[in-house]
Amino acid sequence: MVVYVDLVFFDNLAVDAAVLLATAKVRHLRPPRKRLFSAASLGALYAAAMFMADIPYLYSFWVKVLVSLLMVLLTFGYGDPKLYLRNFGTFYLVNFATLGGVIGISFLLRSFDSPWDVMKTASDGAIFLKWQMQLVIYVIAFLLSLWLYRSTSETRAKRQELEQLFWDIEIRVEDGCWPVKGLLDTGNRLYEPLTRIPVMILEASVWKEQLPSGWSERLKSVAPDVLLTEMDASSSEYESWSKRFRLIPYRTVNGGTRLMLAVKPDLVLLSREGHPPLQVSRVLIGLDGGTLSSEGTYRAIVHPDMAQAGNAPSAPSQPA
Repeated sequence: MVVYVDLVFFDNLAVDAAVLLATAKVRHLRPPRKRLFSAASLGALYAAAMFMADIPYLYSFWVKVLVSLLMVLLTFGYGDPKLYLRNFGTFYLVNFATLGGVIGISFLLRSFDSPWDVMKTASDGAIFLKWQMQLVIYVIAFLLSLWLYRSTSETRAKRQELEQLFWDIEIRVEDGCWPVKGLLDTGNRLYEPLTRIPVMILEASVWKEQLPSGWSERLKSVAPDVLLTEMDASSSEYESWSKRFRLIPYRTVNGGTRLMLAVKPDLVLLSREGHPPLQVSRVLIGLDGGTLSSEGTYRAIVHPDMAQAGNAPSAPSQPA
């Protein structure tokens, strides 16, 4: 069997460089190109040495770990023990994920008459898998596995960042209590103009049974001031709620001015993991006739002043 050491070197150089780049991407680091190239070269030399020197201990577990440690050190530096171990662990995770993807894709693309066609049994009972792959297929499978891992890692990181903005909300009005999931929107600068009370947003469907019939749907197309004028003054069914209604002017994206129907609650409780619970009474709840989240992950938008209740004064009003 003929082995071209130069091909082994350049193949491992490309693979190691790609894995180190993926590790840097996952860890949100930007190592210098020279350092990354030096680390990838070290890994490629170690792989090529397998075919150039017959030194058994050179390929032992501890030497492999040592080479990996040196590659991470060359690429990202040391910093501190905790940071270094995180980079090292991420480097191995990327390696395992991409290698597993390559092997999985290779067996997916191959066809067999029997599962025993790809297995070989040794005399001591061990089972070996026969793995053969053309170079082009290997490169494609490796790049695809790397892309899948990076995409999954970035999506998970974004979701974790988004989860930091989620709050568990409990709205209390008279004897009623409505728990909903809310998203903190730092760009929400909507206030009641006269009292400077912050306005959070809630899907009107949450109060479908409490609002007059059809209001939660009609708010999509009918102005709230029109709905208020349609209320039957002689009806006492919604009398207690009608005293809580407010009209909040806000500016749309195209520069126009509209009115939003809002409700004055008795109390709004906010809580989330790792944060002390908050009680907010100085707030208005604007009603939105649509759906705030297409995935249904939240049904309210929390005003940033609510998350700092009692800590800071309200900011100047801005167009919403």
